Amino acid sequence: MSARAAVADAGRLRALVIDESDLTRSVLAGILRQLGLPMVASARRPEEARRMIRSAPQPYDLIVSDFHFRQQGGDAMTGQDLLDELRQARGLPMQTAFIMVTDEARYQHVADALEGALDDYLLKPITAGQFEDRFWLVMERKAAFREVFRAIEAGEYEKAAQQCEAMFAEGQKFRIYAARIGSELYLRLNQLDAAKRMFEALLAHKAVPWARLGLARIELSTADSATACRTLETLLVENPGYADAYDVYGRALLEEMKLEAAVEVFAKAVQITPGNITRLQKLGSLELFLGRPEAAVQHLGAALTLGGQSRTLDYQGVVALAIACVDREALETCERAGRFLEEAAGRHPDSQRVRRLRLSSEVALALARRRFDAARAGLVAMAAELNEPEFSFEMAGNLLQLLVRCAPHCPLPDCNIWVRRVAERFCISRPRTRLLELAAAPMPPIEDMLREAAGKINEASREAMTHLVSKQHGRTLQALVELAERSLNARIINLARATLEHHGHHLAAEDASRLGRRIEALHEVYTDAGRRLVERRS
Repeated sequence: MSARAAVADAGRLRALVIDESDLTRSVLAGILRQLGLPMVASARRPEEARRMIRSAPQPYDLIVSDFHFRQQGGDAMTGQDLLDELRQARGLPMQTAFIMVTDEARYQHVADALEGALDDYLLKPITAGQFEDRFWLVMERKAAFREVFRAIEAGEYEKAAQQCEAMFAEGQKFRIYAARIGSELYLRLNQLDAAKRMFEALLAHKAVPWARLGLARIELSTADSATACRTLETLLVENPGYADAYDVYGRALLEEMKLEAAVEVFAKAVQITPGNITRLQKLGSLELFLGRPEAAVQHLGAALTLGGQSRTLDYQGVVALAIACVDREALETCERAGRFLEEAAGRHPDSQRVRRLRLSSEVALALARRRFDAARAGLVAMAAELNEPEFSFEMAGNLLQLLVRCAPHCPLPDCNIWVRRVAERFCISRPRTRLLELAAAPMPPIEDMLREAAGKINEASREAMTHLVSKQHGRTLQALVELAERSLNARIINLARATLEHHGHHLAAEDASRLGRRIEALHEVYTDAGRRLVERRS
């Protein structure tokens, strides 16, 4: 079926044009109507377009956006920022075509690097004939992938990925686009070998930056962060404007415990995309851990200004802003963060995560107002939930950061108990342990206590494993399960699970089954919550 026939069959297509110029919006809308699209909406700025996209009764079939917009107040979004935000929040259906309009020839380097969210771009000045040619090409590609999109909408990701891989292998017209979608789906399914196979096959055909980035993501997923760093360093030398690569490089540096370098990398991503909410929050949160409250307030505050109506704004980042405001004595901004989370709690009355984050912000606000008794009461309430399955790593970090800011001003009798419990449960890797140490760093005795408790839990797990040397498999597994039940530490739970898998056959079937049930009960409710470094917004 031709693209023109596909559009005719689609009936009433909906388009959105985003441009500050009244004349440009009118011209583009006129061209689209001549092409057969009767429903064309328009927006002057990305912030307005974001609201329209969110509230639309059905997704737009086509979005045409200018790249540059004048800064207004705290709004500094570009068309690229809007595209990135929609992609990161999965707020852009795959059947929606996105065309960028720009007067920068260098934008091709950005377009070449993108991972499939952008369908095309046009350089100004635009002619009607040029736009029409690009429009029909985009529509033809969307029509060719109709069955793939249907499978994705139905949640049949593996089927969609296999369809894309077949289209690539057959050398079809849009094989590069098929590789983009298929490899991303394999990554989402955690089928890393299949994703790697597609990336390598594509690179043998054409050297595209996003495929090399995909290989680095796989290396990072398989705990090969050093190799990922080398891959990304080479990629960024050749593509210095590739913001997505800086995101992954920053993650790899965090895994390598190079936190200062990670800040520099995340800052580079923010420099490239200053209106990207996710990147602003990522940078600001890490700056807070590293004891840079002024920079943290700057970046986290900008994220709240830009993203108050955006789904990509993470509520944890708003809590980080409130905590940074305590250090900067920025009461007004702290109150603003508190009001935002209070409103969020009203919108999500059943969300335990939002309730806990709101409580964290209330403690921060009490500290900013120097109401230390109220802050202590809030900390007691937070610590009371330390053993709850959904009390996550982010909440443990909040507890420590607030505790060390409150302790110099009022007694906290159970402080030592809380710190040891945080270490037992959430010191699950070197990077996570280091971040918790940084959270406690304003009070060196608490930092030392956390480090000592983390060392003890690691020593206990090593001691349990020593029994394998003398082939005391039952004793090893019993010790690991008891340690897992006591600590609720995701790493210990996974260690017990793996040990049972490899050595359980040495036990009586009944004993192995009993231990297996205890391990699975822990794994089901504690491993995910313990491992999340940053949770998504509810």
